[in-house]
Amino acid sequence: MTMLKILTVVALVLVAILIFHNGAIQRAPKYSAATEVKVEGVVQEVHQFWCPIGRDEGTHLVLKTDTGILVVHVAPRRFLQGNGVSFNKGDQIGVVGSTVTYEGHDAVIARKITRGDQTFAFRQPDGRPLWVEPLRPYVR
Repeated sequence: MTMLKILTVVALVLVAILIFHNGAIQRAPKYSAATEVKVEGVVQEVHQFWCPIGRDEGTHLVLKTDTGILVVHVAPRRFLQGNGVSFNKGDQIGVVGSTVTYEGHDAVIARKITRGDQTFAFRQPDGRPLWVEPLRPYVR
């Protein structure tokens, strides 16, 4: 019985160490129409990586604006590829989106992006992603 108590205490201590060592994990910010802005700038970099905001491998743009550098969370890569949309370094774009702070950095979750005479929509005006289809009831 004593050995079981010792193992239980050791396990609890290890769990506590793991929790406190990793620190608080920030939840992915959500789109909010209340924080919607329009920014313009030039694409400096295009990155593809897994993103907790889109919960998929996403396209992210590093945008140089008049006020500085801003990261734009666009949409999942598969959504862009499926619609024949891509962005390149040097593109002059306008972004309408929700401003957020994620991992200590200012960013924008894009609702739509305009490049020249083209406008690409990624979210509904209320922020719902266009790449997510609504659940449909199963009917037999």
